[in-house]
Formats: sequence, C-alpha cells, structure tokens
Amino acid sequence: MRALTRPLEPGASVDPLRIAGDAGVFFANDELILAGTGLAATLPLAGGLADPAAVVAAVAWLAGLERDDPLGLPGTGPVALGALPFEPEAAGALVVPAVLYGRRADGIEWVTVVGPDPLPEPSREWLLLEVASPRRIEPATTPRILESRPADYPGAVARATAAIAEGRLRKVVLARRLLVGTESAIVPSAMLERLAEDEPSCTAFLLGQGNGVFVGASPELLVSRRGRLVVSHPLAGTIALDAVPGSADRGDLLLGSAKDLEEHELVVADIAGVLDPRCSELIVPSEPALVPLRTMAHLGTRIEGRLIAEDGWVPSALELVAELHPTPAVGGVPRAPALDLIATLEPGPRGPWAGPVGWVDASGDGDWVVGLRSATLGPTTATIWAGAGIVAASDPEAELAETTEKLAPVLEGLSPGASALLEACDLSS
Repeated sequence: MRALTRPLEPGASVDPLRIAGDAGVFFANDELILAGTGLAATLPLAGGLADPAAVVAAVAWLAGLERDDPLGLPGTGPVALGALPFEPEAAGALVVPAVLYGRRADGIEWVTVVGPDPLPEPSREWLLLEVASPRRIEPATTPRILESRPADYPGAVARATAAIAEGRLRKVVLARRLLVGTESAIVPSAMLERLAEDEPSCTAFLLGQGNGVFVGASPELLVSRRGRLVVSHPLAGTIALDAVPGSADRGDLLLGSAKDLEEHELVVADIAGVLDPRCSELIVPSEPALVPLRTMAHLGTRIEGRLIAEDGWVPSALELVAELHPTPAVGGVPRAPALDLIATLEPGPRGPWAGPVGWVDASGDGDWVVGLRSATLGPTTATIWAGAGIVAASDPEAELAETTEKLAPVLEGLSPGASALLEACDLSS
C-alpha cells in the first residue's frame, strides 16, 4: 500500500461535499478543507486515547507508508481523520480515506489516493467524473423530541454544586441529551451545510461513525500542530446574545462575570500546564477575549507555543490530543472526580460529543477541535447534547437556559424551525 498525491491544475471548481457525500469524511476551517471518500485503512485505538502506544502507532502507520507527495504540506500525503469518544478509555478509531481532496485558503488544491498498486493518476477531471457524487435531495420532515435526559437538569446541576461545596471538585461540565426523531430520512450533508452557513467562523465536520454519522460546527480548537508550532484556543464562559434586553454590550457582561471568569481560568491553567513542559516558549494571554457567534458569545484564550524537539522528535498532534483531552472546558477540575460525577449525573456515555474531532498526517501535523454544536445522526434520528460549566456560583435555572441556547442552533441545523420544540420540552420536571 502507498499514497500518491498530486496538485490540481486550475480548472472547474470542486464541491468538497460532493466528494465526502453523506458517509465520507469532511473537515473544514478558514485555513483548510479536507474531504474524503472510500476506506484505505482503519487505525484502531482499542484503549482509546488512554493507550499511548496505540496513539503513537497510528501516526507511525501513516509515516511508514510509501509516499509520492511533491507538495509536502500539512494535510497532503496520507491523512487519518476521526471523531473520537469523549470518554478517554473508550475504544475509537481513525480512518484513512482512499481518496482525499484538499484545498488551502491560498487556493492550492490536491488529491491523495491511498491503496495498493496500481493506483489511479489523480486529476481534477478524474475527481469530478469518477469520485464526486450527486447531492442527495433532502425531503421535508417534521422532527419531534423522543427523549430528554436527565429529566431534571436543574436538579442535576444542584447536585453538582453541592459536590463542589463539599470540596470534592472545583468545576464540572454537566450535559443534557435530546433524542430527536424525524418522519423522513435525514441528509447529513444538508445539515452540515446549514450549520456551517450559520456559523462560518466555526470548524465544520462530518465523519461516519459505527453508530451513525457525526456532524457539527465546532467553535473550539483543542490543538493544532504545524511542525514545532502548537496552538490551542479553549472556550469557557457563555452568554446568549439576546439574554439581557436593553444591554448595549452583552460582551461586557460576560467579560465582567466573576463566575464565567473563574470557569475560564480553570480551563486555561489546565491546558497551559500540559503544554508548558512540552514547549521552549508558551504565550498565554493574561485575560480572555470575547468570541462572538451568531446566537451567543464565549470567553476565549488563544495559547501559542513552540514545541521542544528531543532527538529530532516532536509530539504529533494526536499525541497532544491524548495529553490534553478532556480539558476542563468539557470535563472538569480535578479531572478524575469530575469524570466520576459526569458518569453519575448524565444519562449515559457521551460518545463523540465533546470528544476530539480532527485529522493527523504522516508528519504529525494536524488540527483537532472539540466535538461541540453537533449531532450523531441515524437514518431518522438525531442525538444532540449540550453542556454547561458548573462552578460554585452556578445557578441551576441559568445553566438550563444556557444549554437550551446551545441546543437551539443544532436543532435549526437539523430542520429549520425545529428549535421551537425546546419551548414545549419541560426539562425541569
């Protein structure tokens, strides 16, 4: 097996979603688009991210392939993509597409094919004629909420704040889950397109999973690696942009919120503590900045560093993911008691929600976001999660309202107007 990469000469435009379809792989931010189809290999992580040997072995497999890659850029050559479970010890896997189309913000395009010889010679014409598939027509559908758990979310928040008051932990991210049913088949690529249009600054993704297709538009960068350069941009602390009528600047309320600043500071300190020993220099701003989205805003801190190379070896993006995940932005502080409390108060394993979603290439470069603003799609069902960071000063009803704000855009992505279902969903009874 080998990997063959060819740059594409200028020509007819390529629709990346026609390459990925509804069961392929798609990852797009403002710097890079990757869209793939077919399966060249599956790289198992039987012990999840908690198994360092499997993490190293996955990148080593990519590096060991025979490669013909005249570009040699991040994302060219063989690439593995995945949406990994939130639970660090849960089994996961990365997939290496048989055909992967890439496009950078500067306009450079390429195709990589992976498989045994003889491999086709990839070109723009070959991609458009032999690989791209027609877009599926999305039927009209009427969604309905089939299940909401936990039934008493404010009560679960109160139990979490009681545990914090007892000194068992300082912060925990507590989530709720909706199971939504539809009358007609769901078209994942259509949902992805709506989510991406609503939040163009987010990272859009679509990845087939064993139990469905995972689709979302995440605002939160877990980690990005380019050679020795590493970046993380955690978000924690949230305000709805229409939550305070009459306020001239809702962002100022968030920037001045002691509760949200505490929640955010715990996340930044944790990530900096992981990266600092790995870096010769690490830049951590002293105060967060406002990260506005369409319906809400978050506190965010962009952390940048330069990784230390030991005997020419620099940890891959996937290895950094394994060390960082789960950050307190989706888990808690301290990590172990927070994860125990999550397992006690939430309705079951989160699956890929809030887990790492991204890609890694043969050089170890990659981008990984947190799998938020997302849904796991079956033929006629969508499982949607939303969470809130709970600290000592948290108010149960306010945290319920925050999760409602986070669920709404995902429901709208599933079916325009579907967020109205939340008004009739009594989650505090």
